Amino acid sequence: MNQSVSPQSIEELQHVVRTSSDTGRPIYVYRKGNNDGLTVDLSKLNKIIEIDAANLVATVSPGVKLGKLAEKLAEQGLRFIPADTPFYHDKTVGQLFYEGYSNISSLKYGYTKHFLMGSEIVLPTGEVLKTGGKTVKNVTGYDFTRFFNAPYTDYGITAKFLLKLLPLPETRKGIAATFTVLEKLLAFVKDLKDSRVVPAYLLWSDLSVQSIFKADVQGQLIMMEFDGLYEEASEQSQSASALIKKHGGTIREASDGCGQTAIKWSMLYQPGDKYVLTDEFKMSFTRQEEFIKAFYTITQNSCVQAGLFGQLAEGKLNIAFAAQRPENGFVDAVIKAVSQAGGISSGKYDRITGKHGSGVLAELEQKAKAAFDPKKILNR
Repeated sequence: MNQSVSPQSIEELQHVVRTSSDTGRPIYVYRKGNNDGLTVDLSKLNKIIEIDAANLVATVSPGVKLGKLAEKLAEQGLRFIPADTPFYHDKTVGQLFYEGYSNISSLKYGYTKHFLMGSEIVLPTGEVLKTGGKTVKNVTGYDFTRFFNAPYTDYGITAKFLLKLLPLPETRKGIAATFTVLEKLLAFVKDLKDSRVVPAYLLWSDLSVQSIFKADVQGQLIMMEFDGLYEEASEQSQSASALIKKHGGTIREASDGCGQTAIKWSMLYQPGDKYVLTDEFKMSFTRQEEFIKAFYTITQNSCVQAGLFGQLAEGKLNIAFAAQRPENGFVDAVIKAVSQAGGISSGKYDRITGKHGSGVLAELEQKAKAAFDPKKILNR
């Protein structure tokens, strides 16, 4: 029978790992364990250890909720960019990196991995490995920090994170708008990109996703925020509003800050009775329409209630299902459509379902896993 343990310190976590290594009993972190294993719950490792404002670095434990972190940083005029929107506030820092969540604000600020400066990892032997540090010099050369914290790699359990911070912006301007048809929405996003107006984030939710979450469906929904100096953010917000009207869109909300619409749609990234597959597909902006239409054909032919949402300007798309679990055949068909549209699949779904990836990179990853975890005790 599977049991659960909640270590409250790195030392307790080391003891759990050493014991499992000695006995050969598997341990599971961020995953559902088998009956013979031990589930390690990191929720009590939830301390914000240090906020070093001078060096713009925070040191935190894996169980810290991103919403709590954002609140504490804001008190000192700081922010951790991946936690700077309401969408991930229910996630922990550990989940953010282990489950490979992309930075919603990556269009302007870059990928999540670039905000990780260092870490302390408990290896399957129980030893602690320290990587990176508070300065850029500490993270040059071989990038062990991101190597050990790549999504679902299971080389060890990260017990401490050093996070890069930025100052809070002077102002924020949020906009939520709807378009009657997908083509007009995509034309708006293209014009926005061509005008070099760069929102902090640009998040789309289609009609099906809105219906699945029982929202008031008024059209293809797009949410965005502009931040920075007051004059700059205001000017960019006005430019975006003009482009929305140019393409026949309707502005549903314009606010100082992220706005109530964005807060409401943070439910897309929260646990619930709907299955949401995030950060799975990526393709070029110019091929998105081709894939989206193919996706809708697949849903119609399969009679599966599912929809798309994501970061349209970057070609990062996610699926939300009405059911608690998708059919493997449906996901396989969608992955094929992604490939046909020149896109790629991250392999996240395969990892979640326990499938092993194929190809040279997958083989190298499996060899590295065997080297660090020869007894196969971690998430086997």
